[in-house]
Amino acid sequence: MTPLKLRYFDPTQAYCPDRVDKGLVEALMLKRAKCTLYFAQETDTLGKDSELASTLAQGKPVIAYVPSVSDGYLDELLATLKTAYPERDERSLILDQLQVFAPTAAWRDAEIRKWVDGPSTFPVEKARAYLEKRIQEHYEKRAKTLKESHPLGIQVHLNTGVANGVLVVRSLEQCVELVRRVLLRRLDFKIDRQTRDGRHYVFLRETISGCIFRVMTGDPMLTNTFWNFYLSPAE
Repeated sequence: MTPLKLRYFDPTQAYCPDRVDKGLVEALMLKRAKCTLYFAQETDTLGKDSELASTLAQGKPVIAYVPSVSDGYLDELLATLKTAYPERDERSLILDQLQVFAPTAAWRDAEIRKWVDGPSTFPVEKARAYLEKRIQEHYEKRAKTLKESHPLGIQVHLNTGVANGVLVVRSLEQCVELVRRVLLRRLDFKIDRQTRDGRHYVFLRETISGCIFRVMTGDPMLTNTFWNFYLSPAE
């Protein structure tokens, strides 16, 4: 990214003493930014979701990076946690992550309950395998929600009424390449035409993510409403 002379803003590194000022700074940065990177993590937050929505409402790209949990992912996660908390052993870190990624397991699974009651004796390898599966399920669900199922994964540009979608990527390489294409205006698309319940929809899909970038509804009443009322002044 160095040749692009890229500048970025990380809201988690903003040290405003007042929440009002911090919110205004974030709003200013979202207005100035060419695109927004959304990093899916353990839980959803109002801040990240608001930034996603605000960017789409301006008609600008949102790239959502959702990790793909493969071989080595859990090892890297635990290694990072051990660096951050050197006084903690692996068992306690695993239990903490189970609380994050499988918060109801101790109530639904008797074996997990035993692990919690005996944190110094449970089988580490079995617990690692269980945790890795829960993490994988979590991120697969997050990716599917953003890419396929949540209606607000597609939002309207407030000035034009054009529908814009979130671009979901599953690897750092995809994320980097997509940022580069956004900044250089080299995004690549394909047209996807679908018929649903007799209605003809047209999707403009970005090729790296396979996600909807723009969409034209096949609902005639909705189309008519947008053409005639969206940009009309409110009475």
